[in-house]
Amino acid sequence: MMIYTLTPNPSIDRTLTLPEIRFNTVLRSEKVRLDWGGKGFNVSRSLQQFGIDSMAIAWVGGGSGKMLADGLQRLGIPTDFVWVDEETRTNTMIIEESGDWHIKVNEPGPAIGQEDIDQLYQKVEGYAKKGDLWILSGSLPPDVPHEFYADLIQLLKARGSRVCLDASGPALRLGCEAQPYLVKPNAEEGSHIVGFEIRDQEDAKRAALPFLRMGMDYFALTMGAAGLLLASQEEMVYAAPPKIKARNAAGSGDSLLAGLIYAQMQGMTLIETARWGVATGAASVEMEGVSEFDVNRIQELMKEVDSKVINKM
Repeated sequence: MMIYTLTPNPSIDRTLTLPEIRFNTVLRSEKVRLDWGGKGFNVSRSLQQFGIDSMAIAWVGGGSGKMLADGLQRLGIPTDFVWVDEETRTNTMIIEESGDWHIKVNEPGPAIGQEDIDQLYQKVEGYAKKGDLWILSGSLPPDVPHEFYADLIQLLKARGSRVCLDASGPALRLGCEAQPYLVKPNAEEGSHIVGFEIRDQEDAKRAALPFLRMGMDYFALTMGAAGLLLASQEEMVYAAPPKIKARNAAGSGDSLLAGLIYAQMQGMTLIETARWGVATGAASVEMEGVSEFDVNRIQELMKEVDSKVINKM
C-alpha cells in the first residue's frame, strides 16, 4: 500500500518567539523557526516518524515554493508538485516566550487557475490505484471550487483507493457527501455541518450520527484538550489527552490523524486507535517543531490517556 498526502494550500510556517507581545511598537524576535507547512505535509512528516513512507502532492509556486520543495527533500519526503505562477503563502505565528499569548496570521494563498486544477487532477489520476490511501487535507486556495475534494474522492474511490478527508466549510460538507473512508473535522468545523455548537462529549456523540449517516467508514472529531471522539458504523469511543506542557500546538491535529492511520495499519481496535491518535497529538504539542514527536514519548503518554466505549450501534 502506498500513501499519498495532498495539500492544496501549503505554506512556509514562520514562528517568531518574543519576550512579550506588545502593540504599536517595534518588537524584536529572539528566535525564528521555519517549518514546511500545510496539513498534508504535516501528516507526511508524522508518518515518516513512524517509519511509514508517503508522497506529498501540492500546488506550489515562486521562491517560497522552492523552499518547500528543498525542505521536504531534505526531510526525505518524496514530492510531486504542480508549479503555479504566484508565490506559495507564508503563515506567521508570534509566541510569547513565557506567556500564554500568541498571534497567528495566515495568508490566503496563490490564485489557482483551471489549467492548474486540471494538471493536479491528471497527476492524481496517474497515481490512483486499488488499495492505496490518500489524505486530502487543508484549506483550498482562492478560486478553487468547493467541489474540489468531492470530485477527487469520487475519482479515487472509482480506482479502489481509500480517502481520508480533513477540511472545513463547504469543501468539507461536499466531501462528506462523496463518502470518504475517514473524515476528521475539529469541533468548530463539525459544528458548521451539524448546525449546533459542539462543546463537550455529549455534543460530540450527537454530532457523530449525521456524519455517519452520510456513509463514511470512520468519523474522528477532535476537540483539543477536550479529547477525541472516534466512531465507526458499529462503535463509538472517546479518548481524552493527558495534561502536558504545551510548546507548539501547530500541526497537532495532523499528527493525531497520522497516529490514527498508523494504529489502523497495526490492526488496533477502535479504542486503542483513538488512544494512540490522542497520545500522538499530545506528544507533538510538547515539541517546538510542527508535527514532530518522539515515538517512545507516545507510548509513555498512552498510559495517561483516559478512554471509554460510549456507544455500540
